[in-house]
Amino acid sequence: MSNERAAEARQGLFDSVAGKAKEVAGAATGKDDLVEEGQLQQAEAKKRKEAVAADAVADAKREEATREMRVADRDGVQQKAAAHAQARREESAVERDRASEHAVAAGEAARMEAAGRKAAEEDAEALAESRLREAADLAKDATCTEKVAAAEKLRLERAAAAAQSRAAQLRADTEK
Repeated sequence: MSNERAAEARQGLFDSVAGKAKEVAGAATGKDDLVEEGQLQQAEAKKRKEAVAADAVADAKREEATREMRVADRDGVQQKAAAHAQARREESAVERDRASEHAVAAGEAARMEAAGRKAAEEDAEALAESRLREAADLAKDATCTEKVAAAEKLRLERAAAAAQSRAAQLRADTEK
């Protein structure tokens, strides 16, 4: 608890006790205006206590949101890096496979020169294109993961802002 919050809490306690004392003194002496003043002072102390509690909750929520945002950012970065690494590995494998399959297809085509050369090359290209599409899909997955992490970060920031706004409103209500 910060010194400012502690001071507000002490002031609230003082106002509550002073308000109760005024209320009791007014009731004992028959002064309704003193009773009413004591009740108002107690109500103000209650509002101050609620505002201090709301501030603490807002701070806790902001800290939790910040922690969650850091974790989400870190996880997003790790997932993005892993997805990119996987995509690079897949692309390399596809390129190796493509080269290998192309060589096999070329050898087969040479043997089957008249009948099958073109068909074998088309098969190798289709397989290579399929593998490239798979690698592209992995890259898209990495981008999607990054967008999800960004959306979660935005949601957490909005939640923290809403909590701060609520605390500010309660403080404003207390000051009225």
